[in-house]
This record gives sequence, C-alpha cells and structure tokens, in this order.
Amino acid sequence: MKKDAMYSVERKAGSLLRVLLLAALVLFPAAANASDWVVKRVSGIVYFVAPGVEAFRVKKGMVFEKGYTIGTRAGARALIGRGGETIAVGPNTTFAMSSFRSNGTKTTLLQRKGTIEVDVEKRQQPHFTVETPFFAAVVKGTRFEVNVQGKQARVSVERGVVAVEDFASGDRVDLTAGQAAASAPSNRVGLSVSGRTKPTVKPGAKRAPAFETPAVKNVPSNAAEAKSANSNGNAGKGNNNSGGNGNGNSGGNGNGNSGGNGNGNSGSGNNNAGGNGNGNSGGNGNGNSGGNGNGNSGSGNNNAGGNGKGNSGNGNGKNKN
Repeated sequence: MKKDAMYSVERKAGSLLRVLLLAALVLFPAAANASDWVVKRVSGIVYFVAPGVEAFRVKKGMVFEKGYTIGTRAGARALIGRGGETIAVGPNTTFAMSSFRSNGTKTTLLQRKGTIEVDVEKRQQPHFTVETPFFAAVVKGTRFEVNVQGKQARVSVERGVVAVEDFASGDRVDLTAGQAAASAPSNRVGLSVSGRTKPTVKPGAKRAPAFETPAVKNVPSNAAEAKSANSNGNAGKGNNNSGGNGNGNSGGNGNGNSGGNGNGNSGSGNNNAGGNGNGNSGGNGNGNSGGNGNGNSGSGNNNAGGNGKGNSGNGNGKNKN
C-alpha cells in the first residue's frame, strides 16, 4: 500500500512538472538563434498553432518555429524579424513556416489567406519563397507584398526582383520595382500583370501547390494531375487540342513521301477537332499515292478532297478526328 501511494504521488508530481514546463515555454521562450524568426511586435489577438499543439497566444520574443502556423484576428497585426529581415503580418492573415523547406539558409512561407509584407536581404541565390494556393513568389532580396483573398492572389514589388510562377497556367514572370502580378484561375487562367513598364510573361509547366489548399478551379490538385495536364499540352499547342497545331507542317509536308509512311498533316495536327488527320493525298503525309494513307488532304474524313475513304492509290485510312 505504501508503495502504491508513493507511486501515485510521484505520478501526480510528474504531471504537474510537465504542465509547469509547458507554461514556462510559453511565458519564457528559449533564447533564439541567429537563424530563427522571432516575434518583434504584437497587437490584437494573434495565435500560434501546430499539429498536436493547441492554439496559444503569440507574445513578443517567441520564436516562429518550423511547422507552426500564425494567425491574426480582425484588427490584429504582428512583426516577425530575423536580423535586419522582417515579415509584417496584416489582419485576418494565416500562414505557416514550412517544416521541410525552411532551414538556416532558406525560408518558405505557406500563405493561405490575408496580407504579408516581406523585406529580406539580398543574396546571390534565391532564399525566400512565399507560396499561395495560386502561385509561388521566389526572391533573392527585395521588399514585396502578397495578398490572398478568396479565389485570387496578388503580389506587388517595391524593391528588388520577385520571380512568380502561376500554378494553373504555368505562366512565369520576373517582377521588379513598381510591378505586380495577379492570379484568379477560377475567372481567367494565366497571370495578369501591371506596372510602370509591363513585365514579360513566359510560358511554363503547370504544377500543384506544395501544401494542402482548398480546391480551386483550374489549379492542379496534386502532382499527378499537373503531370497529366502538362502531357496533354495547352490549347493551341501540341497534340489533341481543338484548333491546335500538331506534328507535321502546314501545307501537307509530313515525315513521309509517296510510298512512305510519314506523320505529316495538311493544316493542323494529330487528332484535333477541326484539324486534319495524319497523312494526306496530294500532300507529303502519312501514306500517299501508292501507299496506305491515314488521313486527309484538307479537312475531310480520310479523303482527298473531302469524301470517300482512303487516298489516291490504295488508301485505307482511318479518321482519328
């Protein structure tokens, strides 16, 4: 009985000690390292939360740990700093410090909503990224703002250079001082850019956000969906697109000649709605006079001229349109 009573007392003492240690961490946070992002100012209701950690109020001097999410309520603000670098957090804002892509040399923020203004030092290599459900903004050194609201997001640059990559379209653009880019894929696929001088948007590959986000129309939900979208090509480019230009050359010059088996087209590309199939009669496509044709000359169904099957010669082509 005495041993059981003693064990009970020790167990209660251990539980109390754990509670006191947790309280101490919240009230008196550990000394920050030079590579840590530390809360410099707080006004209003601001909280931290993480997997397995109940939400608690943010206080000046706390470290913004990797894997933690910070959230501000209406009217609340916070300033987070590391050396001379700062992240100003606006009201009604939620973002996390990525666990896997943040370390002593690189920082990645995963912003779900609201506004943050970032001021980071210039380095030779990109070292700071803000990722939203719509695009990723990568910088070397700059001052810029990212705003995420509902089904759209916008980034504007005050100083330096920010590379923006749009997920739904693959559009890419480098923004400099006075320039901005916005993405609203549910309404219009592609980046909308503005500025004193308009930046040049370049095509790129679609991809999914790196963190779990609410489903947004036209944004790939995962890597497999993005890969499928990229392999199918974009409207107006590549195979299997309405009105697109596929393999072969306008004018009917494919990769085969009379008696040969090419893949050329007269007009548009392979398997296109409104385009022409593989090969031509009268062109230099796949199977011509004397060969076995698989397509058309013009826009017919496997015809030289539009009607009938096959081509001049022994054409037994099959239409893929």
